[in-house]
Amino acid sequence: MTFIRQGNQILLVQQAYGERYWSLPGGKMEPGESIEEAAIREVAEETGLEVRITRVVGLYSKPAEDGLAVTFEGKAISGTLQAANEITECRYFPADQLPEPVRAHLQQRVADWRTGLAQAVFRTQ
Repeated sequence: MTFIRQGNQILLVQQAYGERYWSLPGGKMEPGESIEEAAIREVAEETGLEVRITRVVGLYSKPAEDGLAVTFEGKAISGTLQAANEITECRYFPADQLPEPVRAHLQQRVADWRTGLAQAVFRTQ
């Protein structure tokens, strides 16, 4: 998952499946891919934007899912914003005015991102 800022707003994508949650662009790694390559690819696939990763925001242990989520911050360097693949819409929102519905973990990740810490946070979600 990657935070992409435009002014005081962050880019969110609306999933085309399930509860149609709004989320940060992101997804799973593919075989042979680095974690940074996966983040860059997922943003491009879902939004049409090419990004450069600038920092790690947090590492989030997800014991209920036997998983680990890594959240980055990135900077858009090219491309045209457009929803694609399993995304129905992508839009910028003020970080303190998230659309509904969102999963609870997104609220925590936004709060972590807003602190602007140089080092990553470590949390269990």
